Amino acid sequence: MKIAKKFTLLLFLILLMLGACTTPEFEPYKGRSLTVAVLGTSPEVNEKQIDFEEISFGKFTTDELKKYDAVFITIEKLSQAAESQYASTYLESHIPFFFIESNKGEYPFIDSNLTYEEAREIPYHNYYATGYLETTENVRKTWTFDLYNDELNEENIKELFSRIFKTIEENPGNALLD
Repeated sequence: MKIAKKFTLLLFLILLMLGACTTPEFEPYKGRSLTVAVLGTSPEVNEKQIDFEEISFGKFTTDELKKYDAVFITIEKLSQAAESQYASTYLESHIPFFFIESNKGEYPFIDSNLTYEEAREIPYHNYYATGYLETTENVRKTWTFDLYNDELNEENIKELFSRIFKTIEENPGNALLD
């Protein structure tokens, strides 16, 4: 009887270890072509139907952003993008914004009295990106994205961007519809 219990326990542990070693099958974004403005450096992604256009803060205005499906703001531009003069851009552009490699949410960007450095990290979470959309009906939508198993690697980052592209397609900004 003791041998059967030990064998069952050993078999269970082997199956548990095999299950932990498998990696999931990530689904790339297969939707329509998207044009994304980027403040910072464009990410490397699996999708071919995504057109990134790196822009400067000179083109970071409500009128200029209307031609894009979304805007990505990468880590090297987060602090400047949270400056008070840009708060109205997030509120009036009516397209989704995604703050990449930031766990501070949307508040340092939409609150003109809060700097990026003063903003707190979102407690108990380690989000890699946050999305924000203010619709023409004044409805605020937010999304958070974390990496698979909180593991920072190229495959998990590309998978995260695939989820962001799906979110953009499912939540088109109203700017393109005006």
